[in-house]
Amino acid sequence: MKVTYTRILARKTLLTFLVFIIILAVAALFVRNAITKKLEDISKLASNIEHRLKPEQALLLLHQAEDDFQESLLDINGPKSNDYKVKLTLAFNKIDTLLNAHTDTAQLTTAQGNRVRGWYNKKLELSNRLFGLKHNFDSLLTVYAQFNGQANNQLPKINTNFKTRKKRINSKTDTIRKAVQVEKKGLFGRLKDAISNKQGVSGGVIEINHNNSTNTAELRTQKIIARDRTNNAKKLQELQQHNVKMLNMQRELISLNTSISNELERIVNDLKDINYKMADELKGMAFKNYQETTSLLNKFYLAALFLVLLFAALLIIFIFQLNKSELQLLKENKRSVNIARQKMELLTHMTHEIRNPLTAIKGFLYIFTKTPLTQRQTDMLESIKGSSDMLLRTLNDTLDAAKMETSELKIESDPFNPYSTINQVIESMSYSATKKKLEVNYNFKEDKETQVLGDNFRLKQVMVNLLSNAIKYTKEGTITINAELLPEDTRLQVDIIDTGMGISPDQQANLFSQYYQTNSAKGQVGTGLGLYICKQLVEMQKGKISVKSAIGVGTTFSFFIPYQKA
Repeated sequence: MKVTYTRILARKTLLTFLVFIIILAVAALFVRNAITKKLEDISKLASNIEHRLKPEQALLLLHQAEDDFQESLLDINGPKSNDYKVKLTLAFNKIDTLLNAHTDTAQLTTAQGNRVRGWYNKKLELSNRLFGLKHNFDSLLTVYAQFNGQANNQLPKINTNFKTRKKRINSKTDTIRKAVQVEKKGLFGRLKDAISNKQGVSGGVIEINHNNSTNTAELRTQKIIARDRTNNAKKLQELQQHNVKMLNMQRELISLNTSISNELERIVNDLKDINYKMADELKGMAFKNYQETTSLLNKFYLAALFLVLLFAALLIIFIFQLNKSELQLLKENKRSVNIARQKMELLTHMTHEIRNPLTAIKGFLYIFTKTPLTQRQTDMLESIKGSSDMLLRTLNDTLDAAKMETSELKIESDPFNPYSTINQVIESMSYSATKKKLEVNYNFKEDKETQVLGDNFRLKQVMVNLLSNAIKYTKEGTITINAELLPEDTRLQVDIIDTGMGISPDQQANLFSQYYQTNSAKGQVGTGLGLYICKQLVEMQKGKISVKSAIGVGTTFSFFIPYQKA
């Protein structure tokens, strides 16, 4: 008896473990895909958040352009004028790019998407304002070009070179001096003057008359001077008008630049506010996605841990039960083996005990056939002989099955002639076929004298079982035996074809099982071991047996046995 219960449980355990691993792998794949999608969404949101630094760059360009504008007013033909235009154009382009930028809102909620669309509408309004500023910027460039043209125009020159002739001036002064009498003072008067540091006047000089005579320049020089003064006055007036015009254009230029710069700063600031709000919203969404991803990972880890612990607990319980069942199984198996061995020994002993007297009975029957007998006695002897043959065959089948169970059956390797062996079996079974009025045909291909190495007795045993079944279950018709000894590999191929009632496909599946009998065999005497023994004997000789049958048509048993050349 084979112990298969433990193997079945082990196989079930392995299958359960494999199913568990497959489920975990599939779940891990789904979780990985979900986490990858979440991380991609977070990456997109993070890349959108980086756009909030671009308004700062636009503001920096605006301030640099303002500085270049102020410096260009001081030096009209300097490089700052071109730098101002380039930087202001770059600022316009950056702001326009920011206004046209769009954010992926596929992962946002409905409320968040509505808020983002509202901010986009505000961006559209800022775009309209930026379009107006571009028009003003074109006007600014026009005024700036006019200003540079006026600044480069040639200004009127004032003549400062005066041609004069040398003149000589004669001056004459007459002076008349006159002595003055000084009054004498007393002692106290002189002391007073000494204390007050007052000096006395001893005498004086008085200018009585001045006489000056000057000779003026010539009249021609005076006319030239007067004409130059008139021309210079006109040029000064033109210069003053040009200066006033330049100042007006400069004020207009400064006003336009200030207006454009202020409006651009307001647009950039509004854009910064919008970007900051969008960044806050997207950061919230990214944080939410991060939380969902973390929660999903935690749930998956907890579920996986729970399943692992559950499977471990079930596996431990199963191992304990398996050990307990295995011990019980080993105990019962040992008991069953002992009982089966006792039964087999009893069966073998009984078979031998029955077969020996049966052989003696067959010997006496053979002796009786040699004596003069009446017809009734002859019929009775034939009936007894048939019953004894059937009983002996049953005993042999039972004994062979017992030997197969105990692995005591051995295959011999002796030289024999396959044609002769099969013919002997057919001749021994021809009486039963003739009795049922069945025609037996025997066809053998290749050389009938070929000798092979094998078990002659086991071939006879297989042929007897198959041919007796064909005769037993065929009521009328023919039985054909086709045999062929293939010279390539010395393989004997045998087909036994009858015209009996046939076997259904459902019964064919169990036909070679132990103790199995078909529906057509019900009511017939037999053990159900014949075809089982045939299959075992053929396979023990490395051959194969098969059956083909159809209800109402007949049955064909085919087998082949590879032999060695003698």
